[in-house]
Amino acid sequence: MQRVHLPDSPPPLLIWRERSALDQLERDAQALAGRIARLRPHCHHRIELEARLRELRCRQMRLECQLKGRS
Repeated sequence: MQRVHLPDSPPPLLIWRERSALDQLERDAQALAGRIARLRPHCHHRIELEARLRELRCRQMRLECQLKGRS
């Protein structure tokens, strides 16, 4: 009889809210990156958007680490 190996991470059904939040953060980051790309390199608004993008990526990484910690 073969052994069944269970996955290390929790089932997607139990973490759907977190996955949804991660997907939303990724969409927001892509939208910000698109806005940043259209601005001049030293434009004040661009610098503000870059700071917001860095903060967004930090939140995204923290949430990913929390999800990995659950497994």
